Amino acid sequence: MALQWERLTKEERTRYMQLQMSKQSYGRSAYLPDDCSECGACGYPTLGYGWCQSCNNEYSALRRKLEGGR
Repeated sequence: MALQWERLTKEERTRYMQLQMSKQSYGRSAYLPDDCSECGACGYPTLGYGWCQSCNNEYSALRRKLEGGR
């Protein structure tokens, strides 16, 4: 499926690429409990690993918009 880049504003394209190029798992601070890590996109502490819910939702919404959905 071809992506429709013209559907995103300049700021949305920038944010989409920032999210896409960020690490899925940032790492774990010594100050966090063993079952937590930091979001790879924003650095916010999150349970488990990967992106926090906010970054994941933002990426999903931008991806849907790129693919022509709502």
